[in-house]
Amino acid sequence: MLFASFDFLLFFLPVLGAWWALRRRPWARTAVVLAASYFFYMASSRPVDGSLPTPWYFAGLLAFSTVLDYVCSARIHRLAGGAEEGAGAGRTARRRNLWLTASVVGNLSLLGYFKYTNFFLEAFTDVANGLGASWVAPHLELMLPIGISFYTFQSLSYTIDVWRGKLTPEPSFLKFAFFVVFFPQLVAGPIVRASEFLPQMHVRPRLRLEDVNEGLFRIFKGLFKKVVLGDWLAVAFTDVVFDTPGSYTSWENMLALYGFTLQIYADFSGYSDIAIGVARLLGFKIPENFDRPYQARSLGEFWRRWHMTLSTWLRDYLFFPLGGSRGSAARTYFNLWLTMFLVGMWHGASWNFVIYSNIHGLAMLFNRWNRLRSRERGMLATLLQLTALAALAGFTMYLFAEHVLALEHDLAVRGGALGGAFTWICAAFPVTGGRLNHVGHVVLTFHFTVLSRVFFRAETLESAREMCAQVLRWDGRGVRPDLFKVQWMEEWVMVATAPATSLREAGVWVSQQGMLLLLVFGTFWHFTPREWVDVRLRRWMLALPAPVIGVAYAALAVVLMNLLTGPRANIYFAF
Repeated sequence: MLFASFDFLLFFLPVLGAWWALRRRPWARTAVVLAASYFFYMASSRPVDGSLPTPWYFAGLLAFSTVLDYVCSARIHRLAGGAEEGAGAGRTARRRNLWLTASVVGNLSLLGYFKYTNFFLEAFTDVANGLGASWVAPHLELMLPIGISFYTFQSLSYTIDVWRGKLTPEPSFLKFAFFVVFFPQLVAGPIVRASEFLPQMHVRPRLRLEDVNEGLFRIFKGLFKKVVLGDWLAVAFTDVVFDTPGSYTSWENMLALYGFTLQIYADFSGYSDIAIGVARLLGFKIPENFDRPYQARSLGEFWRRWHMTLSTWLRDYLFFPLGGSRGSAARTYFNLWLTMFLVGMWHGASWNFVIYSNIHGLAMLFNRWNRLRSRERGMLATLLQLTALAALAGFTMYLFAEHVLALEHDLAVRGGALGGAFTWICAAFPVTGGRLNHVGHVVLTFHFTVLSRVFFRAETLESAREMCAQVLRWDGRGVRPDLFKVQWMEEWVMVATAPATSLREAGVWVSQQGMLLLLVFGTFWHFTPREWVDVRLRRWMLALPAPVIGVAYAALAVVLMNLLTGPRANIYFAF
């Protein structure tokens, strides 16, 4: 069951009505939405083509995580209340640690088994074959439970916070289970902390006009991003190029990278907007997940703006416990690399994501070094330092292109040269400055993100290699005139302009450039100030008479339904 579907509307309206009808009966209200959340999860886990039934154990895994963390956190808290001293205190601490270990191992073992088992088997096979051994690993037919990465982290953080003494366990198992499986954010986030959500469970919900207005605005904004800038752009353009990159020119492959960069943001942030809006209609506030990430001036800032609930989760539960930046420089760089590596590997289990993780991990190390390095050296010393760094980066890129991606020698040399030049420009660019300096940093960060996404989106390493080769080949050919053509739009223009042939030429041109115009519009929209949409547009909408707002939302719903290209799951369902 997808947010951008009529099925979800048929599901959500009765749930919304039952929630508010039972507002004076908290136990019944919680139980109804808890059951609805399990139904939503199982319905969402079914393949959109209906080819396979939902495995029964998906609900069992969700229930297991819920029971495991509820029991472990309760035992940890009970042991913390003891007054033992000396040896008794040591035994109590060890017992608390054992319960925490049970929670961590239980949760992460399930996540690792379903998500990474086949990749580890394939990796072992590749390494063994590379060493001369002939061995074929078995492939397990595992169906990844959707949302397992999200609800595992969400439930696990609750136990860790209780162990740290930052949170008192929720006495009601029903309310805790509601927190874990709350359907708006269950399968694709945002990742919600218990300290943010559970206090809202202890307050009688109130249906306020402000919540309704905000909820509807966020839902329709999210639907527009998901359906138009996400799904439609993917089906009509980016998926086509990524499926067979060798069939398209260098320009077309590069535009597909820009297109996917917009698509993945619109898809995931649109889903998050809908989740936030649906939760708001139920009287709950869940955290923001995106803050115009492509406007970031550095990679570190990008990850503070992109999937913010995951970034802050790994910061608080991995980077800081490892020591953060409090230790030596070497330890700080290791902590930073490991955190970023796990951020990348959280997204998927394949060699592509190993590469993607290391690219971003090493770039974060460079980002920190470049920000902290001394800039008081003379011009000649600085120039030599930057040149040596660029040469190292370029040589590494060359080795990677020739020996990992197996590109032709001249393409590998070209990739190394471009990598070295890009590194030199990033290092030489002043850290601070005026508006032009700000724009320069944004452009560099944005293009690093765009280029690295080839390993995120490509289905296989071979597909990524083919796209990299096409981009580096730079064949000099342009974009085919019909690549961005929207057939149904051209047909509509021909019918609509029949009485006025003078408008037909302009309308046909728009239909022929439809995808390109959409790509330009979506990118421009992202780079506008957040206030333009989230504050000014919202304020303008709410100033309209209620009937006008209703008609506008209805008209937008009709347009979006007509643009739907069929059921298309959120990209992050697979994570």
